[in-house]
Parts: sequence; structure tokens; C-alpha cells
Amino acid sequence: MCSRAVTFSIREATAADNEALLELERCSPLDLGEAELVQDRSPDYFASLSLQEDARVMVAEEGGRLVGVCSAARHCVPLLGKQRAVLYIQKGRVRPEFQRRRISSLLIWALMESWRTRRMAVDSAYWLISADNRTSLTAVQRSGVPPWPNEVHLVDVDTETGRRTEVPAVRLGPERAREVVALLNRTHAGKELFAPYTEERLRARLGRIPEYGWQNWWGIEGRAGRLVAVAGLLDLGRWWRMKRRLKASGEETTSSAAAIFDFGYADGCEQQMAELLCDLVEVAASWGRDHLSICLDPEDGLYPFLPTAARASVILRFLAAGIPVPSADEMGRIYLDPAYL
Repeated sequence: MCSRAVTFSIREATAADNEALLELERCSPLDLGEAELVQDRSPDYFASLSLQEDARVMVAEEGGRLVGVCSAARHCVPLLGKQRAVLYIQKGRVRPEFQRRRISSLLIWALMESWRTRRMAVDSAYWLISADNRTSLTAVQRSGVPPWPNEVHLVDVDTETGRRTEVPAVRLGPERAREVVALLNRTHAGKELFAPYTEERLRARLGRIPEYGWQNWWGIEGRAGRLVAVAGLLDLGRWWRMKRRLKASGEETTSSAAAIFDFGYADGCEQQMAELLCDLVEVAASWGRDHLSICLDPEDGLYPFLPTAARASVILRFLAAGIPVPSADEMGRIYLDPAYL
């Protein structure tokens, strides 16, 4: 039997594709078993990529109509004891009627080629896929990329949770960058995918978009006014909402979140970090968000100190191409920068 001819073209997306990309994502929900999930990035599809250091978006087009999309972000991070240039593969969508035509594979290949043509090394590509997303997990594994043993949890705290902190948070400014950097690096030292901060790197991160700067940072002070817990909070709900539909009943719920984008705390100060999170739950509520999200490895020492209302809403599996899968003992805990989620 002859295979169906490939009639679509692959190209890099432009700002002019914004509305078509939003419509494509709405028409291509994620299949999570008992539910479908639609991520609505209106009014700006590209805004959620703007905090990434080097991101690109490729689209598949047929007759002037977008039928598939995938994006990737290149960054340099430690993985299994080596500094590597890696591509995070993300936001892949294909219209249902165009699935099983290798569109996703061709988009990923085109993304990798886009960096090679600029003579920028790429050592590996990786994915973070919800454990409920069997379709995507199966597709990546079918290409010979198995999941690694460790995982990451996206933990949500509902904004209806009452405030239970005794130590008020303080607003932070650039004059405290050195303290902030020290706490970030202490908290995440040795984790896979964590590149230690410098004051210059933090300044660059906070200069990428106006929505995430020093006005988004809070901390808790200990003795002598030294910071013992810090966090940067981003209002994702400005341009990222989720609609979940149960297949059996058709019931739909829509939610939006604020997210902890950076956090760190002093040795033994997990309780103060949890108190800071409680304060930021209130900030998220004032922004009209349904919950506050934070990315954590399940072995993270902060986990036992989280509010009782906290729940792991998504369990993310890690998969990396071209690197032999290590044992759980051979790899460290995973750091997930929410900019790459």
C-alpha cells in the first residue's frame, strides 16, 4: 500500500502567525486519559517563551493553514556531571486529522537543524511530559527515548487557602542581588539542569520581559536583617489559562495560575520558605489567580513543609535523547526552571 504523500511545508513561525497558533492549540487538546486539556495562551502565543534564553518555534503548513507546531529552547546546563548544550522540546501540537503523519518528528528535526545552521552545538534534546499524557510519552518512547527514573512535580496551592504566616514578607530590590543569588545557588546546588546564578545572569533574566523584574520578588528576613528565604513570582494568568474537560461527563473547568519562578532559602530554613509561599498565595489571589504553582523534585526537603492544601497536580517524566538512561542513584534530583515548562 502506498503511503500518503507529504503535502505540507515546514517553516519558522513569525509574529504574524499569532492568531493561527492560538487557534491551532485550542483545536489540539492534550489527551490526559480521562480528560482533555486545552492551554489558552491568548492574547500572545509567544509570551510564554519570552523568559527562555534562546527559543524558536517551527510550524507545519498545508495550503496556508497551520496544521502543526513545535518549539524548542536551547540552554547550557549540567546533566550527569557534564555541562551540555541541550534543547528543551515543548508545545508540540498537531491537528487531530493530521496526526500519525510524522509531522512532530519533522518539526523537531527542523528545530535542531535551525541551531546547527547557526553553528551552535546541541548535545541532546529533552522532554518533560505529564505522566497522564500517554500519547506523547508513547510517541517519544517509540523513537527510542525512554523515560529516566527521576521525575518532577508541579505542586499547586489553591488561593482559597488562608494565610498562616507569622513573619511578613518584605519586597526586594537589586541592592539585595548578592544575597538572592547565594540563596538560589545554595538551595539548588548539584541538581540536574541547574546552572548556578551570578548577579549578571540574574539581572539578564529579570530584564527579558517587563512582567518579571524586581517588583516580583519577596523575601523573609532573619536575624540582623539577613535574608533567609526569597522567591520571584510571575503572573502566568496574564497569558496562560488551562481548560480541562472530562471526557465522560463533558464537564469543563478553567483555571489560571501564578508561579514561583525562582526560589531559595538558607540551610534549615524550610519553614521560613513555606511561610513565604503562604504570603505569595495571597499575592496570587489578589491577581485573581486560582492557585500558586511551584516545581519541586519529590525528594526536595521543602516538600514536608508545604501547606496541607498543596497537591501535586502534574507529575512530569523526564526523557533525554542520545544519553544512556542512568539509574536513580547515578543522577541527581531534577531542577525544573518554570521558564522551560
